[in-house]
Amino acid sequence: MAVLIGLVGTLAQAAPPRWSVPRDARIEHLEARMAEGPDRDHCGDFTLSAEETLTYLRLATLIPDVEVHGRVEWVGCVVQGTLVSGKGKQRKEVKFEISATLAARLDAPVNGMRYLVCEGACDAKMTALYEKRARQEQK
Repeated sequence: MAVLIGLVGTLAQAAPPRWSVPRDARIEHLEARMAEGPDRDHCGDFTLSAEETLTYLRLATLIPDVEVHGRVEWVGCVVQGTLVSGKGKQRKEVKFEISATLAARLDAPVNGMRYLVCEGACDAKMTALYEKRARQEQK
């Protein structure tokens, strides 16, 4: 019986929180912001286009609240805006901030503050986007 209870507890803990971006999602009010302070010198020219932001939000992983302090690194160089889907009464909005460390805070009316990290496929895709932008800027 103890083994069964332990297994059920492990399975309940293993289920990651869910996050997905609707197909009709778009980005509104996108802006890059650099906080005053020591991080400002390390910001470089961190920006994301609306397309890059959507790519990030679709690929990043929502992490459980208990993992935020161990997995989220934050600097004051951010891109902020609103992820919007639907229209009229079906319109949904989620405000976000994405740090130059590629961690993000989501502030949704229903779920409150949540955090995303960019690992694996997300990290590879975002690195490829940065490299593409750097090559275009060199031309």
